[in-house]
Amino acid sequence: MDDAPLVAELAAELDLPAIQHWMQAATTHPGGLGAGLAQARALHGAGIERVIATPAGIDPRARLAVYADGYWMRLIACLEAEFPALLRLLGPSLFRFFARAYLSRHPSRSPTLHTLGAEFPAFLLRSQRRMANGPRPAMQSFALALATLERAIAESGRAAGLEHREPAAPAEPLSLLAGAGWQLALPATTRLIALRHRADSLRPWLRGERPAEAPEFEIDRVAIRRHRFRVSMERLTDWQFHALRRAANGPASLSDCARAAARRTGGSEAELRARLAFWLPAAQQSSLVTLDADPARP
Repeated sequence: MDDAPLVAELAAELDLPAIQHWMQAATTHPGGLGAGLAQARALHGAGIERVIATPAGIDPRARLAVYADGYWMRLIACLEAEFPALLRLLGPSLFRFFARAYLSRHPSRSPTLHTLGAEFPAFLLRSQRRMANGPRPAMQSFALALATLERAIAESGRAAGLEHREPAAPAEPLSLLAGAGWQLALPATTRLIALRHRADSLRPWLRGERPAEAPEFEIDRVAIRRHRFRVSMERLTDWQFHALRRAANGPASLSDCARAAARRTGGSEAELRARLAFWLPAAQQSSLVTLDADPARP
């Protein structure tokens, strides 16, 4: 193909910034090249025949499609890099089908692409159909669990963590038990996830393996955390999960956390507070939580 200049001799009518904006509108529209060309014409008053130079017998849309297709292929490649386990589970064709549909509804809005896959797990959830009067098939919910975990891992790895802070002094269990105004909070690197499959059945996929076992339903609760720049997944008991979830949207007192756990598990608030007092120091040292003394609160 003749490598004639892509832009036609219209610089006098469309300056370089206008041509750049025309190209962006035409090649990045979520609806595809046809919708992009219509948008570019509406915004800049120029159709493809006025902007794209082509040798005789060459379709200008075919030339422009190289750039439009490359743009979407790059975005899909970014999603493949963020969700490698899901890519292996679904296979390239099915993954790319969902990725392209997702990008049509959630086009890239950030130059860093860090937020590109933020809504992908929720999109997959909305795209699935439940069986009549029953739950989703196990493989569907397993794929959702993988996508949710991989996104949480990505978010934990990028969030502002505790690594550059002065290490906190370990909290003493007896001090926590005495109720000396302690506040529990989750750092930005911690994510709480309720799974419908065992965490151990998901770990091999996250490690790059392809287990042959068929997924089975089993409720499990995990936390994604980052400690010294290393992201990991930790299983939680029911009471641990519900106590931490009370602090997910902001600092909470240990009494509030114990009360929330008791309400959800049916356990004794006093007993759960004691369990928290002896478990939280280790959780604090692993960067799963932060603990701060607040003398103003009981």
